[in-house]
Amino acid sequence: MQARVGLARGEDRRAVVYRALDLVRADVEAKLAAQVMLKPNFLSGKNQLASSHVDAMRGALDFLLSTPTPPTEVLIAEAGNEDYPGQALENYGYHALQDEYNVAIRFVDLHNETEWVETSVVLADRSETTVRMPKTVLDCPCTISMAVAKTHDACVVTLALKNMIMGTLYKPDRIKMHGYKSHAERVLPTEAQILNINLIRLARFLRPDIAVVDGTRGLQGNGPGGKDGIHFGVAAASTDVFAADAVMTKAMGFEPLEIGLLHYGHELGMGIADLAQIDVIDTPIHEVIVRFKPHETTDLQLQWQTADAAELLHG
Repeated sequence: MQARVGLARGEDRRAVVYRALDLVRADVEAKLAAQVMLKPNFLSGKNQLASSHVDAMRGALDFLLSTPTPPTEVLIAEAGNEDYPGQALENYGYHALQDEYNVAIRFVDLHNETEWVETSVVLADRSETTVRMPKTVLDCPCTISMAVAKTHDACVVTLALKNMIMGTLYKPDRIKMHGYKSHAERVLPTEAQILNINLIRLARFLRPDIAVVDGTRGLQGNGPGGKDGIHFGVAAASTDVFAADAVMTKAMGFEPLEIGLLHYGHELGMGIADLAQIDVIDTPIHEVIVRFKPHETTDLQLQWQTADAAELLHG
């Protein structure tokens, strides 16, 4: 079995995101619906480098409106980290999209979700607890994760799958995904072991239909916040989020199957993360590899393996 990933390169963010999607056009068009959700990453309401750029949205919207049956409504939905509601939309110029495009665009602040669906996750002590997923996302017929290429403090990298899951969960529950009930308790490598497992548990429900990773400019070093930018000049798109994340992981200088989330997803048949089974279209990965400076705790993060993973993954 092969997965297909469009890997485009260029300096124009809007154009390169469009190109990545266009390279896998038939795959993407088969997934589209009348309502489509774009899920940006608003890690911060004021740090553009760590957050999805509005021009990446323009590239995706350009593509959606170029399809034979364009969506009639586009949701731009996120539950970001902001000083006040709507800060990211305001600071990053998202409101302009509603005037620019001949399609209904609705901004959805998932912090205001009223219907949540619970599912179980595991804590570091192996006890179980619940987290809440928004029904708005679960019910959407087509979701597109619009991620940014960044390093991470527990998963080595954070790309399209993690963006979709962690950025939509009920915010007070997110710390539980790390295996703890408070940020002060977090400790590696246990945190890496538990977070990778919990992400896979939730991927069964929140895996996006389409993955886009904007690597026009990446964030390296002590991500996922920070301001250590790196020129990258690529974007990836696929209907297999594991494949898109694997290709971008390799382009960032890391090995995909050494990443817990990608390893587990591939082994469980949730997607393809083995580069030998991925058809990378347009741009050979080796031509665009830019070795991102890893997070200072990456050695500990890579110790995500745990003897009871099989039991914990299946709950």
